[in-house]
Amino acid sequence: MPHIYLLTLTWNACDKLTKLKDSILPALDGLDYTWLIKDNDSKDNTFDISSSWDSNIKPIKYKNNMQNFSQGMNYLFAEAAPKDNDLILLLNNDVIFNDSSSIKNMISLLKNDVGAVGSRLLYTGTNKLQHAGVVFAPGHGGPVHFRGGEESDANAEKNRYFQVVTGAVLLTKAEYFKNACKTNKSGMVGMDENYHWAFDDVDLCLSIKYNLDKKIAYCGKTNISHEESASLKKNPANKLFMNHNWNVLRDKWKNKIITDKDLYTNNAKYNLIG
Repeated sequence: MPHIYLLTLTWNACDKLTKLKDSILPALDGLDYTWLIKDNDSKDNTFDISSSWDSNIKPIKYKNNMQNFSQGMNYLFAEAAPKDNDLILLLNNDVIFNDSSSIKNMISLLKNDVGAVGSRLLYTGTNKLQHAGVVFAPGHGGPVHFRGGEESDANAEKNRYFQVVTGAVLLTKAEYFKNACKTNKSGMVGMDENYHWAFDDVDLCLSIKYNLDKKIAYCGKTNISHEESASLKKNPANKLFMNHNWNVLRDKWKNKIITDKDLYTNNAKYNLIG
């Protein structure tokens, strides 16, 4: 099995990062992994504490919290320097793994013509869906979480294809990640750095699907909780750039995106895998 690199950004959230670490280690058992954590100058001893963890966990102390999500992930990807066939797992610091099989189930879907795999995410402490795939709604045409806030059920646990899955827990190959965007002014490859804390993961999936001609899969066989944007609640910078982000996304992908919310809502079997 190829090496898997986990990429996480964090800022003043050592408590959440510690809970993530304790929950994810059983899910990483048997995997050849390196977990890179970019600590954006936290003031809560995140770097010192995480430096004492497992030898496969590599915290990196960064000078400030100024980089957006795309820039941070591209930085970590460059630090990882993976081989093309290695795996990349984008991983938020505010998620909890409730089983030991979720990552392996995601890996099992990343084969043949699949370019990225997302996961079923539940709001922390509930059985309500935070993410079960991303769809594009009629009217404004923007991306929304499919069935967001609804109770999870057997249908949410089925694997299916979407145009987009969330980047909170997203698996792809290094080859696909590095080829998703090569036009950043910084010279970094990976995610489009024109987005500021919103729609950057949407863009990544659309690029893998439409530019690299790979499918985007949602893995329903996962049991992961997500607080949703914990760091942004402390520093809601995304709200300042929402119009900018939407304009970038719309202008870039308006001729590719399919308005598909109703297709999924009206047909429980739509785009099922297998």
